[in-house]
Amino acid sequence: MSQVAIVTAIYDGYDSLKPVLPQAGVDVEWICVHDGQLPDAEAAQDWTLVYEPRHGVHPNRAAKHPKYKPWGYTDAAVSLWVDASFRVVSPLFAAEATAGLTEEEPIAQFVHPWRDCLYAEAKESAGLAKYAGEPVLEQADAYSLAGHPESWGLWATGVIARRHTEAVCELGARWLEETNRWSFQDQISQPFVLREVGLRPQALPGNHLATPWLAYEGSGRH
Repeated sequence: MSQVAIVTAIYDGYDSLKPVLPQAGVDVEWICVHDGQLPDAEAAQDWTLVYEPRHGVHPNRAAKHPKYKPWGYTDAAVSLWVDASFRVVSPLFAAEATAGLTEEEPIAQFVHPWRDCLYAEAKESAGLAKYAGEPVLEQADAYSLAGHPESWGLWATGVIARRHTEAVCELGARWLEETNRWSFQDQISQPFVLREVGLRPQALPGNHLATPWLAYEGSGRH
């Protein structure tokens, strides 16, 4: 059984699948969940491909299942979610990004580089075409009424290191519930659910757009 699973998802051809990079220090399994649109057979080598059709569900919403609940796709006790817009460029990524995970602190992410509050993130998201028609402001209002404080924290969700503890599994289930109830802008719902379940991510070094571990190669649809 692998020690760490690197998990990603590609729906509706939103990104291209990046080739794996062998990792040092830990045994890694590479898993890609997709809806059948993976034209680059060479890049798919050494990935475990999991076909999950989305049956009319918005691709951004369909991709949340492996993102929030990666333990459903691997027996590894630790996982690294990596958005398909990133290429792994360091052979030390898996070992270093998961090194600090413990039973008491089982999740690590990059701190959001520009904001520290889900309410500010909701205001920013409301003006983006990507979230047109999504109830991001109504969602933020609901969290305010529920007592979530301003500037509690905000994390980039493109890279998530997790030890699959009971609390982390609860986070995944609750996060999916919030996404189904509200918008698929997961950087709004995550802080609310983190606080509800009593978790706070450790800070990965640097930020997701400036790290020696990864190169951002998002498609023109981002």
